[in-house]
Amino acid sequence: MKPNIDNNPDQPGTRVEDCFFWGKFSSEDSVCLPLTCHCLDVAIVFRALCEIPALRRALESAACRSLGDQELDRLATITMLHDAGKANLGFQYKVFPDSPFKPAGHVAELGALFDTGHAELNQAFAEALQVDRLLSWFEEENCGLENYLLATWSHHGRPVYFDQGLAGKTITWAGYWRPHGGHNPMDAVAELVTWAKTAFPAAFEPGGTPLPGSPRLQHLFAGLVMLADWLGSHPHWFPIRAIDPKTRLEH
Repeated sequence: MKPNIDNNPDQPGTRVEDCFFWGKFSSEDSVCLPLTCHCLDVAIVFRALCEIPALRRALESAACRSLGDQELDRLATITMLHDAGKANLGFQYKVFPDSPFKPAGHVAELGALFDTGHAELNQAFAEALQVDRLLSWFEEENCGLENYLLATWSHHGRPVYFDQGLAGKTITWAGYWRPHGGHNPMDAVAELVTWAKTAFPAAFEPGGTPLPGSPRLQHLFAGLVMLADWLGSHPHWFPIRAIDPKTRLEH
């Protein structure tokens, strides 16, 4: 039986308006955790992992140089985007009855945002990410950011890449990324970046040393994002409940 939101006005987190955009959902009591809050949980866990001496040494070995706090904050910001794909409406609506969309996942569906056949979505996603700012953090002008994004989106263990051969599927997926019913997926993506600025302000300060394009570092980064996601998804330490990002950040 498919879990769904009962739209109970007396229980916060069970109303449809409370669960856009959700990142974690409990089928036992139909309660959701906002997407931004879940992404904050995982990014903060990632940043804490970077302070473990053995992991810090491993990161610096993979980078072939030392990594400063600003660089690690920038990696944590990219980690904030690990579940950006959950903003698509095929994913969001799948816990609601009478969904106008077919149920969707949250990784492959990102491919529509990189398909050159959907130029307006390419632009909207770039603006939501503030991509010009993020690009300045990396040694490689074009593929540096893209490689790290692909690494963070590979947090389920399978390497992610987007092939133009998926064009047939992206026609459907593109519809998941366009506004519907007063909900705009790009607003949810932009909110992730906004709260990354609050959680990791040093990452957004001008200047700094560009992050290296080392494949070893990208692979290790992907593994640490996976670990941070496992830890940051444990409901005992990170409860699934309706909560605002400011309060969650204080938690």
